[in-house]
Amino acid sequence: MSRKSIGDWFAETFHLKDIPFMGVPTYMFSIEYWLGGIASAALFWQALTGLLMLLYYQPSDAYDSTMAIIHSVPFGSVLLSSHLYGAYIMILAVYIHGLHVYFKGAYKKPRQFQWVLGVLMFAMVMITSFVGYSMTGDVLGTDAVDVGKGILASIHLSALTPIFFGNGTDLDLFTRLLGWHIILVTLVVLLFALHFYLAEQNGFMPDLKEAKYKAPAVLRKDDARIKPWWPRNFIFMIGIVTLTWGIILMLPSILALPQIVDKVPILFSPYPGPSPTSPQASLVPAYPPWFFLFMYKMADMPFPLAIDVSMGALIPLVVLIVVPFIDRNEELHPLDRPFLTALFITGLTWLIELSIWGAGQPGVPVKPTWLLLVIIPPFIISFGGIYLLHFMWRSMKPKVINADPGEKAATSNGVEDRLLSILGIIVTAVAVIILLLSFSLNPITDGPLIGLSWSALLLLFSADVFIYFRYELR
Repeated sequence: MSRKSIGDWFAETFHLKDIPFMGVPTYMFSIEYWLGGIASAALFWQALTGLLMLLYYQPSDAYDSTMAIIHSVPFGSVLLSSHLYGAYIMILAVYIHGLHVYFKGAYKKPRQFQWVLGVLMFAMVMITSFVGYSMTGDVLGTDAVDVGKGILASIHLSALTPIFFGNGTDLDLFTRLLGWHIILVTLVVLLFALHFYLAEQNGFMPDLKEAKYKAPAVLRKDDARIKPWWPRNFIFMIGIVTLTWGIILMLPSILALPQIVDKVPILFSPYPGPSPTSPQASLVPAYPPWFFLFMYKMADMPFPLAIDVSMGALIPLVVLIVVPFIDRNEELHPLDRPFLTALFITGLTWLIELSIWGAGQPGVPVKPTWLLLVIIPPFIISFGGIYLLHFMWRSMKPKVINADPGEKAATSNGVEDRLLSILGIIVTAVAVIILLLSFSLNPITDGPLIGLSWSALLLLFSADVFIYFRYELR
């Protein structure tokens, strides 16, 4: 059976050509338009590895069952470490995706509710990661639970402590955490499904020059440049998924190598920390996950904890949710929205500063003068710089708008096609060799090497997919 007939059989069997997904122009097959796809791929990896580990996790003995997954379950160390880094990659991808959407003005009409769902989903992902991080039962997880209880007490919600953290026994605590983790993941998936539906209905946001930097920026479904989503979008997404999964497997596998693992800071270790009852526990600072370091440092501020939580989490969340309803003008370019752009950059700078500060000086109280030195300069620099650029942009804008963006069509020639074909064959051969060699490794003791083998296989496969896409489907 030829390659074409296999593709036709696959499409006909699953009625893929009948699925009403929208295609995109050629120029949109670049990573900036598929950042949400990276986050989606990471979410799928989290669901897959989480379900597999659920077969072995025991709330009655959380720490020991977690360590048993690493040391006794075939491929267990790969599952657990990649599940941890899958969360890291997903959070990082959502951050970058959110930044990209914000600076393109893609939260404006008709995508306001799509943005709100994205913000809520991000908040849910952060809470889900907090709960999952606490489920290991190590000293860092125990500290995280204590912080969670303290936050509830600071905002006068101690009555909710038994609901979220149980009645005080370890069994009830970890049973609750497991239950909440499953509930929260389900909510994330439901929000994602609705977010994806709206994204599909609203379509990809076109090049801002095409939209003349004005909302609503919508790619017309009858645009002559749009090709059917099958097989182009499908093939490209397969490349995105395998690339994301390869990175998720590669990073913790490198850090888990015997020559490296003992030198990795506990914040980025692919494995849990020591048991809270072990002598080593007293030597470990009460670090949260890296994505909560900013809140960790906020707790060192000279304010009550309730104010720290409000300034560090609640107020930014509310601001992000209401942005589409405050900024209702048609301007899409970030320099046409100088106040909100400067505010956004200032907040992002504060988040980075506080995260680095929390990692470098954990638990060190912040003096008011230090606070002012961290808070005021980013505010002045961001607002001053953005407004200066705003006035410069106003003089350049007419020329940029009137320029013809054109279609970023791919160019090719016979030599390039032959080289791509040869490269695809080589990549496929190397991937097959790596797969065969991985079968000789011990699935319990050689976890890092297996993870590296699988990551190389996925990365090579993604390269093969992109080569095929470039060669056959461009």
